[in-house]
Amino acid sequence: MSSPVSSLLTSRDNSLNALRLGLAAAVILAHSWPLGGYGASAMERFGTIGVNGFFALSGFLIAGSRLRNGFGTYIWRRAKRIFPGFWACLAVTGFVLAPLGGVIGGHGWNPADSLAYVLDNAALVMTTPAIGGTLAGAPNPGMWNGSLWTLMYEFAAYLLCGAALGIVWVRRHLVASAAVAAVALPLLSWWVGELSGAAHMITSALRLFTFFAVGVLAYGLRDRLRTTTPLAALSVVAVAGLTIASETALNLLGAVPLTYALLHVGGTWRTSIAAREDHSYGLYVYGWPVQQVLGMLGLGAIVPAPVFALVSFACVLPLAVLSWRLVERPAMRVSLPSRPTRPTGDLHVADQPRRHVERAEVRLPLSAPR
Repeated sequence: MSSPVSSLLTSRDNSLNALRLGLAAAVILAHSWPLGGYGASAMERFGTIGVNGFFALSGFLIAGSRLRNGFGTYIWRRAKRIFPGFWACLAVTGFVLAPLGGVIGGHGWNPADSLAYVLDNAALVMTTPAIGGTLAGAPNPGMWNGSLWTLMYEFAAYLLCGAALGIVWVRRHLVASAAVAAVALPLLSWWVGELSGAAHMITSALRLFTFFAVGVLAYGLRDRLRTTTPLAALSVVAVAGLTIASETALNLLGAVPLTYALLHVGGTWRTSIAAREDHSYGLYVYGWPVQQVLGMLGLGAIVPAPVFALVSFACVLPLAVLSWRLVERPAMRVSLPSRPTRPTGDLHVADQPRRHVERAEVRLPLSAPR
């Protein structure tokens, strides 16, 4: 009989970092069609799988983080994991890539537009998607970074999870609470989306929170949940079938099989890929703007979309490495002036080693423009 998820994923040699790298690569693959000028394609649904998978893994890991820490420490760690890399990406896009785009497109660049781009979007809400006319001539000229919209929802999920797990009853009945959310959210998403035509912001939140809630549920079941290769393979088939059927089907029904498959692979696959450094966040946030530049250079006109995706990955990876080494990892080492004590009454959890947990608790990662 296989070991429970709690023991598989608390060892130091799990493959969660490699999985997240793969999910970020799936997003880059999906974005290659619109940003390379190839037109719409069903391949874009890989981006939906990537984003949904990020939120599922995030729910699993973040629930453990909250139960190990008081609310202040928990939010501080979540903030320093998201904001520094995000701010650096805004700055690099505004003051490096946008001027380059202005030169390529021949429409010039105004530093004031870049400053407005950084300041207007600094709170995670992407209110200013463009930077003057620097995207003129791009196959998709509407925005410099169509991936960053999910980060607002991810941080909102952190806040909601942190507040909910501060309630004693919820902490003591974690499985029941998460199960209710995992069932109610997709039902509400279907009702809102099908019956009232609600705004995209609401439907997106319900969709992403569904996968996050299933991840939290899996964490609550970690000592009892045992994954097997046959069931994981069946889960992959289910996700594939839902993806082929429709994006709506994937979003409403795919949370449980996708989470199960990811946890199985993460706990059983042993690899040295991304074992020491986590480049998934950088790959995710820099993917779209780099692909915009490649699209403006005309790469999509001379190579097929899969090659465009490979070239994109090769160009983005160095930026992701620099983001990790120069921004993300140093930010994670910054501590609060006074460290709050662990609150009494916390549920006992099987912790990952502290250094590994800090690497593992990574956002979302992750997103297709939907």
